[in-house]
Amino acid sequence: MGADGIWSATRRTLDTDAPEPAYSGIYSVSGTSTRPPGIAQDGFNWIFAKHGVFIYLPAPDGTVWWTAQVSSKRPPATVLTAKDAAAADLAGLYRTEPQAAAILQRTTAIRAANLGHTLQPVTRRYDDRTVLIGDASHPAGAGQGASMALEDAVILARHLADSGTIPQALAAFDAERQPRAGKMARMETKSRDAKTSGPITARMREIIMPHVFSRFYEGATGWLYDFDLGSARDTKTPSDACP
Repeated sequence: MGADGIWSATRRTLDTDAPEPAYSGIYSVSGTSTRPPGIAQDGFNWIFAKHGVFIYLPAPDGTVWWTAQVSSKRPPATVLTAKDAAAADLAGLYRTEPQAAAILQRTTAIRAANLGHTLQPVTRRYDDRTVLIGDASHPAGAGQGASMALEDAVILARHLADSGTIPQALAAFDAERQPRAGKMARMETKSRDAKTSGPITARMREIIMPHVFSRFYEGATGWLYDFDLGSARDTKTPSDACP
């Protein structure tokens, strides 16, 4: 089983011509701040700004957890290695957003800085003995990487228990997972495009979002969060299972 992420070595073993990750046009920096005056004490908050999205979540202890997902055609040269300078750079990028600017000015720590990557569809995901799961097969993004990998694990276990042979199990697993994985990939593409859109589109969305989010979000994402993957049943092991 290849569960080794977007930079999967297993994927390259299965297919020497497999796609390689490419920079997505977004990098993210995450940190914590002390809560400024005027910032709500709860809620998951999104700001669609000129240079990307700023997300923050006030914590009960008076801190604010935040992440800035910055739209940039080229990956930054230093933000990943000079995290101490990242907050100052972000303060400039989000200076026209009062809430984001206030939070960034009170930064107490930079917790992470990462480049976003995309991966073209993987066409060879399994053979008779090996299968790719999680980001090795279908990078999910949208905060769903771990949950999709866990879904993969449970459903793979079920097919291994129910199928007569390992090759049958891997083929059945892949056939079941690909429609959902493909839908997740399309959702992530739309989300990424929204974050890299121009300033006019971003501003219009910020005005409209409060009026439509509460009405349509649950219905639009029900397929993702209401999914019932069943359980891994304890049945016989396939006849040619590994010891």
